Amino acid sequence: MNLSVKDVAELLNVSDKTIYRMIKDETIPCFRVGGQWRFDRREIASWIEDTREFHYNAAKKGPASDEEFISVTELLRRGGIYHRVKGDTKEDAIMSCLVHIKTAIPQIDAGRLFDAIMDRENLCSTAIGNGIAFPHPRPFKEFSASFSSIALCYLKQPVPFGSLDNEDVDTLFFIFPKSERRFLRIQAILSRLLKDEQILSAVKKALPPDDLYDLFIRKETEIFRGAGR
Repeated sequence: MNLSVKDVAELLNVSDKTIYRMIKDETIPCFRVGGQWRFDRREIASWIEDTREFHYNAAKKGPASDEEFISVTELLRRGGIYHRVKGDTKEDAIMSCLVHIKTAIPQIDAGRLFDAIMDRENLCSTAIGNGIAFPHPRPFKEFSASFSSIALCYLKQPVPFGSLDNEDVDTLFFIFPKSERRFLRIQAILSRLLKDEQILSAVKKALPPDDLYDLFIRKETEIFRGAGR
């Protein structure tokens, strides 16, 4: 069952205005149907649990003992960065990206994952603005990975993606999580990092991988650990 803005506001005991602000800031999972914002009840339940767990872990001190603490930088190293990926349409581009990514993550079934991603795209575009998209399936149950990773793909040319800012997309982040809950956490952290002007500029300029990794890890430290993560 899908929820409305009012339903979610009542569930979280906040105002409708707060929910719209969360949508704008991309901090809550949602999609559009007929021009209206809607929320999947299961995603919201998982998001609430995930948010609580994230804040709990953020307050803990000491060395990381499991993958919950692995940084976006490490996830990017696992998944890899791919340049000049061909594709004249959203469909072609996503399939080409998956074929490239399979060289680093051979266990993915590119065909089945492509179909699942396109089902999600047909429901609502995963473009987040600034020419960036987070293509992903919905739900993740059949596509969970042994270890979480992120793959960054740069397209040879921008393609229409149905973005709210009407900007064509040329930069795609594919998140491969151990679970849907893990996806929400990784997506939230990556989205926050991409709001940093230095990170966004570096990503859009397609800096060399080592330079990107260095910047990501420095900004993760500044934004999260510096804030008491």
